[in-house]
Parts: sequence; structure tokens; C-alpha cells
Amino acid sequence: MPINTALVPVFAEEDRHTDTVLLYQSLTGAAAGPTVQVEASGLTGTVVGPVLVLSGAEAALAPAREVRVVFTVDSLAGTTEQLLAHGAELVRELPPTPLGRASRLRHPDGLVAEYLELRRASPGRP
Repeated sequence: MPINTALVPVFAEEDRHTDTVLLYQSLTGAAAGPTVQVEASGLTGTVVGPVLVLSGAEAALAPAREVRVVFTVDSLAGTTEQLLAHGAELVRELPPTPLGRASRLRHPDGLVAEYLELRRASPGRP
């Protein structure tokens, strides 16, 4: 299962989310995507080019800080199966979010990556 995109997670304090998004817009020249509130984790996220800005209370950010990269994929199940066959360890299946479904895996080399299968838009919806 191919990786579609790689996003570098950047962590910001709750009250610095907008300023951090503006910084990465300036650095990348990319427009910010929509800001998404992920109630299950207590995090707020915005994609800016190759950067995923995440903010929240420190208690909400702490578990996410081990993630070094977020990969988007077409099939979370297929990618997870492939990674497990290559010796990866499932760290955590994450609750569904407005963006889609995700799992956190530790690769045999120690890299902790989050894999995100983006939700497909329904007919008649963006």
C-alpha cells in the first residue's frame, strides 16, 4: 500500500495554534487547510503544506509527541497488515476523526508513525 503524503507534526500550545499556522504558511508558502477539532483526543489540527500543526493542553499533546511523521494512505487496514508483516508493532488504534481513521505504529527501526486513511467525501458533500 503506497504512502500518499508525509506530514511533519509540529506541536503548539493551545493559545499559539493560529500563530504557529501563520509561521508555517510564511515558511512554506502554502495555504492552511481547514482547522479540525478532534474531540476524542483534545487536539486541534491544521495542515500547512508538509506540516501538521497540532495544539492542545499538554496532557493531550503528550501521547502524540512520540509521533515523528504522519503518512496518509488509501487503505489503513492494508498498510497496517503490510507493516505488521515486516515486524512493526501496533502502538494504538485511534478513534475516528473528522479527517478519517488512523493508527500509530512503531517500525522495526524504532520510528513511530501515524497512518491516516482520509475520509472520502460523500456524494453531494465536499
